[in-house]
Amino acid sequence: METAQLKTRFDELLVEYDLKKEIDRLFQKAVHSGALNISGETDGDYRMAKVIWYAILLKLQQDALPFHPDNRKEAENLALFL
Repeated sequence: METAQLKTRFDELLVEYDLKKEIDRLFQKAVHSGALNISGETDGDYRMAKVIWYAILLKLQQDALPFHPDNRKEAENLALFL
């Protein structure tokens, strides 16, 4: 596979998964989950935003986990280089 073809496949995944829309959906789900005490947070503090951001990244990671162990291992190895 050529790099250009790989980039095309990667771009197709970005369109298919529409990460912005999914992140917005998960943010709304987090805010309305009842698991957070938003009113108890200090104005201007990023703590709760970072908690939500991390939880969303964990969820996206779970959803993107390769099924085959070899693919998972290859992805984990690649992550060491990013």
